[in-house]
Amino acid sequence: MKKRIFTYMSILTVGLLMSACQSPQPKLTSMKCEFVPDGGEAIVYGSNLTDGEIVFPGDLVVKANKGSNDSVLIVTVPEGATTGKLKVRTKAGESSSDFFFRDDRNMIIDFDKRMATWGGFDPFDENGDKIKGIVDDFSKDSITLLPAELPDGCSGNYGFLYGRYVNDWVMTHTMYLQYVANPEEGGRGEKSVADNFQHYDLKDLVFKFEVYIPKNVAYSGPRTEIFFGPYNAANKHGREQSAICFWKPYAETNSFYADSWTTISIPLTEFYHSIDNDTSTSKYPLDLKKATNFSFVQFGPADSSLVFMCVDNFRIVPTK
Repeated sequence: MKKRIFTYMSILTVGLLMSACQSPQPKLTSMKCEFVPDGGEAIVYGSNLTDGEIVFPGDLVVKANKGSNDSVLIVTVPEGATTGKLKVRTKAGESSSDFFFRDDRNMIIDFDKRMATWGGFDPFDENGDKIKGIVDDFSKDSITLLPAELPDGCSGNYGFLYGRYVNDWVMTHTMYLQYVANPEEGGRGEKSVADNFQHYDLKDLVFKFEVYIPKNVAYSGPRTEIFFGPYNAANKHGREQSAICFWKPYAETNSFYADSWTTISIPLTEFYHSIDNDTSTSKYPLDLKKATNFSFVQFGPADSSLVFMCVDNFRIVPTK
């Protein structure tokens, strides 16, 4: 009888262990915004996340907030969180993210320590307060009030693009941001925008940034052209010698908004367009070893839509 009991208990134990082993492991795939300040609410996406907790860099463990489910964890970023991978823990196990929280490994422009050469507006005045409007005529102190309030930063200062694009194929100063590597322009010298990742295959790298666009000023054009020009470009930006990415998040829905800071991720394999037309491939394929300058430009056919776009943390980082 004892032998039978032992056998039954052994089978039961093995069954429970097998059941636990077969439970799906949790996985993290992305964040709504990779840059969230301490005390802010972070939204993390993945699978098998039910009853999960997030471990921030520094071994800071936080429980999921109300509204979380099997594919989304909503958590409050703990004080003292630093840069690095996130971990997720459930009863089934633990795994780490491929992406980094507050990934600062390779910033091109962060508007704090790494600045743009020119373009756009400063969203803060000399007192550090968010601006309420744009000065139209300094001689008359004429101000146009903004149609929406500017956001708090997701990680300090940020860039602000604003205006109407009314002239075909013209770079409008208020609607582009550029970085020129030449030290005479305040740049860091002839160094790749990909820095230590310049030897990676393009398929293994992504271009990322954070964006904020109010719903009542949704983005519907013109397209944003993103490109990395060569160091010796005569016009400094080097568009005509670059493989270009056409960022058109409004393409399928006619408009796009992000009314909280949102991380945009674009594979570097999307940088292939030519200046000749919208369908041809550039005769200058993206070569990160020669790519030193950076442009983020509203460009193309005239479009009278109002552009109201806040951006931060332009960077190139590995997918894994």
